This record gives sequence, C-alpha cells and structure tokens, in this order.
Amino acid sequence: AEAAPAGNAYPTLDALRDSRRRARERTARAAAIAALQRLRGRGVRAAVFGSLAAGRFGLHSDVDFIVLDCPPALRYRIETDVEDCMRGIPFDVAYADEIREPWRSRALATLRDESALR
Repeated sequence: AEAAPAGNAYPTLDALRDSRRRARERTARAAAIAALQRLRGRGVRAAVFGSLAAGRFGLHSDVDFIVLDCPPALRYRIETDVEDCMRGIPFDVAYADEIREPWRSRALATLRDESALR
C-alpha cells in the first residue's frame, strides 16, 4: 500500500483499504479460533480452509470451515455455534465426507487448525 505524500495528513485510499482488510482478517482469525475451540469442546474435529487458511483473506472473503469428524447427534447442528463466534463475518461449513473430489483433496491440503491460525 502507498503511504500518504509528505505534507498530506490523509492516508491514500489504498492505505485505508489495506488497513481495513488487515483489521477484518484479524477479527476473522480470532473469531475462527473461538469457533474451532467451541466445536472442539463439543467433540467436533474441524479446521479452516480457503482464503483465511491460505493468507488471501480479503475485504469480501468469508471463512470456510471443514468438519472432519462430528458426533452423529451434532451433524448439521453446529452452525449456530459457529455463528455465535463469527461476529457477523460470513462463513460456510462443509462436511469433509460430503465434498467431492478434487475439491475435497484441495480443501484437505490447505486446512489449518486453530493453532496454525494464531
């Protein structure tokens, strides 16, 4: 991002956009970590894949969660737990055993757990 020219007290549009993107990414990381911790506490093994995991999170990105293992009674019932943690940031929840190839392999190759998001 470009800095403001000397003598100009206002940041450039690019600098403002980059600052907003970084702040949104920090919020998304913290929210995703909280969601993964909550899910782990309920016996759900999950991770994040997609733009947040790959370091490409943008102003309009969502957070992609992948459920790797879930107690049968909780299947399709964990989205509320995730939503409670996400602070209004859009998200998707996918179940690994329902994702078709080659997307499943791609998602599994890029997933990050809560420790890798810190």
